[in-house]
Amino acid sequence: MAMLKNLSALMILLAVTVALLPRATFATVGIPDCAKGITSDCGFGFFKIIVLGDTFAPIDECCRELVKAGKNCHNQFVESILSSHKPIKGTISDLYRRGNETWNNCAATSSVSPPEPAH
Repeated sequence: MAMLKNLSALMILLAVTVALLPRATFATVGIPDCAKGITSDCGFGFFKIIVLGDTFAPIDECCRELVKAGKNCHNQFVESILSSHKPIKGTISDLYRRGNETWNNCAATSSVSPPEPAH
């Protein structure tokens, strides 16, 4: 029982810490160059969806930024997250699944066309 209380307290502390991280730091550290056009608020929102398992849908503007950056860039973003964070909710496979779902949902609803893949 004590271990469960300690784990609960740790999860709450982690959630508060992540919520209070400076957004500008998130936008510049460990993010691929191709994603620099994604605002820090949108990047942090994608981080919360992919790593923390938040179930909210990103706003249209964030989806436009993501799709404009492209699928390859999105994959690099997911890999950079994976290399520096363990999934808080679920497994590594869940992280990839949430990343793919985020891309697919944004690509399906965005008014922006993704860039052509480089050859």
